[in-house]
Amino acid sequence: MAFALTDFKVRMPLFGMIARNAKNFQPGRDGWMNAEEKICTTYKKYVSQMPKEKFLQRIEYMKHSGDLGRAPMGMGMKVFLFLLVAAESMGFSYLLGTWAASDGSANLYEQLMYAIVFVLASILAMVTHEAGSQFYRTKLIRSCYARYKEGGSANFHSTRVISLSDDQYADKADAPETRCMNRIIDNPHDMGSYGWSWVAGVFVALIFVLSGVMRFSHMDTEMTRESQAVEATSANPFAQSSLPADLTAPQASADKKANAEVNGNTKLEGGAAIIILGIIFVVTQIVGFGAGHKYCFAGKETYKKAAGSNSAWFWSEKDGAYADTWGYSTYDAYWEAMQPYKDIVNARLKDLQQLLNQNSPKNLALTKTFDDFLALQASISNAAQRDHNSAPAAPTPAPAPAPVAAPAPAPAPAPAVATASGPASLEQVKRELEGMADKAQQQEFFASQPADVREALKPWLKERKEKAAAAVSKAELDELF
Repeated sequence: MAFALTDFKVRMPLFGMIARNAKNFQPGRDGWMNAEEKICTTYKKYVSQMPKEKFLQRIEYMKHSGDLGRAPMGMGMKVFLFLLVAAESMGFSYLLGTWAASDGSANLYEQLMYAIVFVLASILAMVTHEAGSQFYRTKLIRSCYARYKEGGSANFHSTRVISLSDDQYADKADAPETRCMNRIIDNPHDMGSYGWSWVAGVFVALIFVLSGVMRFSHMDTEMTRESQAVEATSANPFAQSSLPADLTAPQASADKKANAEVNGNTKLEGGAAIIILGIIFVVTQIVGFGAGHKYCFAGKETYKKAAGSNSAWFWSEKDGAYADTWGYSTYDAYWEAMQPYKDIVNARLKDLQQLLNQNSPKNLALTKTFDDFLALQASISNAAQRDHNSAPAAPTPAPAPAPVAAPAPAPAPAPAVATASGPASLEQVKRELEGMADKAQQQEFFASQPADVREALKPWLKERKEKAAAAVSKAELDELF
């Protein structure tokens, strides 16, 4: 949903990002146009290029937290459960609305009934879903505890808290139940809880009993009113006759018996209907509980709302191991599923490049793809992390020495440049570049240098490239002769 909405904003005519950047010829980084970078940055949060090792770390986290193979509740299931609970709540809300708006108009009564249905359905859906989720997590924790007791330990045992960013093989020497506990408990004393299950049980039981009482009482009231109405409008010629009681007694006894049979059958049918409605209500809540039990995760970082996501609850951006892997358990399946999204982004980028060429007074060689952008971002990110982690710590200031005569000024040293191992001369940077056999590694190392260093290196790199091309041509000429 979020990707589709973003894609619509990008390709929307007149006001979309493509239309607004069709004349943006401002250059970006490393041969990119600023407009191209904007488009790719917009899609980057939806289409990642996760390395295989990182993907397998996510799979390892879900495997040991008991979440591998599980999936969150889909939108269709959410709507179905809400409609199911709302439809079941209609009958009870009818009775409540009758009492709450006894002196109001029919329109007010109808509005109040819908409001009660919405509140009841929302509360019941939330409570039963939370109860099912908590029941699954607690059952998993208690099963680990049972394994500890089987091994002779009476306490929980968690060696450490393993977060998603940690090495998932750090506790590979521990028992399976310990590895599971490391990823699902909140603290060393967490034994799980059935609190939501008790709340849901009490809530469902109260509504089941109270709604049954109200329906029985309502049925008795309606039957009494009907009997009184029949008696008041009776056209029996013997009702006010002056015949002797001996003559009217048999007819009165027959009428009384007939009314008793009718009332008895009506109560029996009404009671059966009320019991069936109560069973339907309970079964509906069991369905909600089962959905919460099935569509939940026990790991603390398997599936959660992304930080900074302010979207509506039904399309909020998600974070965690499940969201990172897109729900796939193999890297090949993950890569194949991501490709259609990348194709869409490449198509939008191609549309932008065509418009830029049409609006430009000169021909623009725009051949960049979304894969190139992802590779560039990964290179910049890796270089930044490497520079940050390898930066030398600031030395502790030494005490001021005693004053001495100032020495003669020494000649200024050659300007130093930053490398992966710290400050170095320009010649040292050249030597490091020449020692790298991998072209991608050379580009990444070059991108990590400051802007003035890169400018100083460009003439030397150009000369080196020309020499390499000349050497190749000479080698080809030697082969011909």
